[in-house]
Amino acid sequence: MNNVLSIGTGFLIQRPVGDNKYKLYLVSNKHVLCDTDSIAISFTLNKENEPDVGNRIRLPIANIKSNIVGHPDHNVDVAVLECTGLFVMMSEQLYYKVVSYDMLASFNEEELSVAENVYFVGYPDDRYDMKNNLPLVRTGMIASNPKYDYNGSPTFIIDAQVFPGSSGSPVYIDLTYENMKNGQIIVGKKDIKLLGIVSATMIRNNQLKSIETNTHYLTEEVLGLGIVYKSTAIKEIIDSLPIDN
Repeated sequence: MNNVLSIGTGFLIQRPVGDNKYKLYLVSNKHVLCDTDSIAISFTLNKENEPDVGNRIRLPIANIKSNIVGHPDHNVDVAVLECTGLFVMMSEQLYYKVVSYDMLASFNEEELSVAENVYFVGYPDDRYDMKNNLPLVRTGMIASNPKYDYNGSPTFIIDAQVFPGSSGSPVYIDLTYENMKNGQIIVGKKDIKLLGIVSATMIRNNQLKSIETNTHYLTEEVLGLGIVYKSTAIKEIIDSLPIDN
């Protein structure tokens, strides 16, 4: 068995490329996908179009470096891997869900504002349901104004506990309630948008001083703030990729 160096979260986006045709992309962070030449993805098996919870398959994918496409801005921690062929070949064996292209937020939505609740889904190290291969769904709140790029980067901040392994988690918002308040609700339809992808948690280094020896120590304090790269950055990458192969 190969050594596991790190664990991260990823999700699938489906991009339409013509009549009844599509491409599938695995989306995660650069620091998850770009620092290795091989990955292994765990999937729950499909049983009559339902998840066969507890039964899973681990799919190793080698020699991925040449196929990973990162955001052209070195500082934007988003990368994608086109993997349509894998899912076409194993469509009846794997149970999975995809994010459709129309779910990607444009950040022009009137309902988006500070202090709205968000949801993020991931596999934090040693905290998810490893026996059943099920993620944790957690909540947070938009902490910075999502209409603006935080500190000039295509990010916004959420007030949430983001742990190692959460990197690559998709962040969603349910705009149904806001639409209801605006009189725009369609009965039976939820308006779920993908806001972006978790990249990191913010920490603060606290300097401790020992008076007797004048020795300094650094401790790390998790601030409970997560950095999320916007869905617009994800779309930039996917839109730049060819659709004719």
